[in-house]
Amino acid sequence: MTSPRPRPAPAGSDPDLRDLGGVALAIGKTFTFEAAHRLNGLPEGHKCGRRHSHSYQVTVELTSDELVGPGFVTDFGELAPFAAYLAEHLDHRDLNEVLTVESTSEHLALHLAEWFLDNVQPGLPGA
Repeated sequence: MTSPRPRPAPAGSDPDLRDLGGVALAIGKTFTFEAAHRLNGLPEGHKCGRRHSHSYQVTVELTSDELVGPGFVTDFGELAPFAAYLAEHLDHRDLNEVLTVESTSEHLALHLAEWFLDNVQPGLPGA
């Protein structure tokens, strides 16, 4: 796979805010937090049925076919509310006490995606 080559911006246009000609650029930022949980409904003796903890990693990936500001898909600073949510509501918590669903990785991913779409994405430039 080859990477797209930058093209010069047309004369008189701002090269940092130009349309990328249909090429989508993606950026990602990974956040971490520590939390405990246990999974219910597992067979007797299953290790995940006991309270245990994980070092969770959550990667937010954003894609755009247009750059904003000095040449961003988005400024990573715009993701600060998500980092704050993780720190305040999930870090060093028992996920069974925080989530309203079983605390599987899949349910946690859905919870975080919904929270991000409701609380962060509407404020992102170009969203």
